[in-house]
Amino acid sequence: MPRIELKDATSRSFDYVVIGGGTAGLALAARLTENTEISVLVLEAGEENLNDPLILNIGQYGHTLGQKEYDWCSTTTPQVNANNAVFRWSRGRALGGSSAVNFTAWNKPSKEDIDGEESHVVRFVLYSTARRAAWEKLGNEGWNWDRFDKYMQRATTYTPPDLAEIERTGRSAPDLVRELWREPVGNGPIQVSHPPLPIDIDVKAQQTFQNLGIPMAPAPLDGDPNGVVIGPVTIDPKTILRSFAGNAYWEPNSARPGFNLLTGAVVQRLVTTEIDGELVVTGVEFSHKAGGDEIYTAKSSKEIILSAGTLLTPQILELSGIGRPDVLQKVGIPIKLALEGVGENVQDHILSSVVFPLKDGVPVETFDTLRDPEEAKRHKELFTKGKGLYTAGVENLLFAPLSSLSDKTQGIISDTRKRIEAEIASGKYSPELAEQYIIQLNKLENKVPSCEIIGFPVFFGGANPPVPGRLHYSVLCSANSLFSRGTIHVTTSDAKVQPAMDPHYFEQEIDLQILREIMKFGRKVGNTAPLKDYFDETLVELNPGSDVSTDEELSDYLRRNVSECFHTIGSASMLPREKGGVVDTRLKVYGTKNLRVADLSIVPLHFGSHSQSVAYGIGEIAADIIKGLA
Repeated sequence: MPRIELKDATSRSFDYVVIGGGTAGLALAARLTENTEISVLVLEAGEENLNDPLILNIGQYGHTLGQKEYDWCSTTTPQVNANNAVFRWSRGRALGGSSAVNFTAWNKPSKEDIDGEESHVVRFVLYSTARRAAWEKLGNEGWNWDRFDKYMQRATTYTPPDLAEIERTGRSAPDLVRELWREPVGNGPIQVSHPPLPIDIDVKAQQTFQNLGIPMAPAPLDGDPNGVVIGPVTIDPKTILRSFAGNAYWEPNSARPGFNLLTGAVVQRLVTTEIDGELVVTGVEFSHKAGGDEIYTAKSSKEIILSAGTLLTPQILELSGIGRPDVLQKVGIPIKLALEGVGENVQDHILSSVVFPLKDGVPVETFDTLRDPEEAKRHKELFTKGKGLYTAGVENLLFAPLSSLSDKTQGIISDTRKRIEAEIASGKYSPELAEQYIIQLNKLENKVPSCEIIGFPVFFGGANPPVPGRLHYSVLCSANSLFSRGTIHVTTSDAKVQPAMDPHYFEQEIDLQILREIMKFGRKVGNTAPLKDYFDETLVELNPGSDVSTDEELSDYLRRNVSECFHTIGSASMLPREKGGVVDTRLKVYGTKNLRVADLSIVPLHFGSHSQSVAYGIGEIAADIIKGLA
């Protein structure tokens, strides 16, 4: 059955109700409805924009962000350690969720992000020295790399580049990809491939990374992305259009009689009752675009699966009376289930950029070219032929441990370890946060790639504006293992008011130190051949700029010019309940009989890659858990 009407969604009961038709939610729903006897209702706040060129045409990065037709337009609270800035936390409000509006990068965590290394013995806290997965060390038995990677792989079909075709165009990219990308892999619905247009200056950047001593990553899609990565993206190689949850999991399966979708449905809260000491969810209250302020109820006979994402999942739980008693009491919400971890343990990635103006008249094109309306029109015409900038992707990546980028690494780790050990001894941190910090420090010492560089052929951020009439190249510098922990909590019982989203950026000094060292490496990139040969020697570095030179000046610059990465996790963490967990290893919310969470909010400890592969993996594994297959 295709999209259903409001009256159909409220007139009967479904086996499962999935809250959120996004990346994980649609993957989960599609897999459940492979059984034709199962009925699923997906409630999605956004619209079904399957043929929208702003979603499908991959070269239009960011055009949907900040537009309420596509984006929740969430914002953080003012960040006291980042110049009191308010950050935009964009998330997809459309069928397919953030997979419909992201920058399409497809990469996976390193194996060590999930599996970890042997524990470091700390003077004040005793940890087992047995090698167990990092997520398992935190109390999540069975959540290891081999098992989870199987489900990330199940989501995709990877098509390698046509090397012969690239060679016929005279481009040099095959020299970097020949040994890495060989055969098609998988038969999943999400199409993963390489854009047909490797931008020449991106190729030069890849060579520059290697000239700075960073080798090609040995197995970027198989657990070892440590090095230079020519990253695939989520595009269909036949159509050169975005492949996302909407057109991969929903559209081809929309005729299934049990696969029901209601768009324009904004969930308010869960309808619950208590049976034998457990909370049972019987329905979902929601408003609908067709009904104004009226509240409707969708009913489930088996389970409710919350897949609203890291930002909205804790809000729905708290509005339903599930969460920290102090948070609920403050806003007058009756407590149905006290669960201390809801809205806690929030973690993110952050970035800043080094921007270089290109020499006037260099024979390359960057996305800056599209600022000219005539050039934009020309490239839209080229796009119809599978050519031009609108077919280009963000595929020029470098993943590395801090030690590969900075000679100050050991001092930073040593000083931080001493401070954290002392703070653990003084009781500053809860035992569960202390445990996470030790794992993170071990990953730094064991050279797990938690730093990222993205070569991006366009002006991208910073204090100074683009140079009029010039092309630019940006080196984006991202710190992917932050020690700061944030919160997401409601401030009112009104579901129309977004919760207070506070990532606590730079609350831990090590986060600023690491990002500062990554930025120094980014500056080296711009002063190393062959990339530097493209840059204007008179204008040199546009951002941060020549007036930012000392560590103190660079730290101050970063506090004023840091950006979000839209990779937030952790607000309903999969951890033991006594460690602040919200869901168990079966993704069941503690204290409930039939409520699960399946989205990035369940991730207990952040990883070093972009997040959509993990979101799809969570949706896939959740389906098998519900089916009793995992």
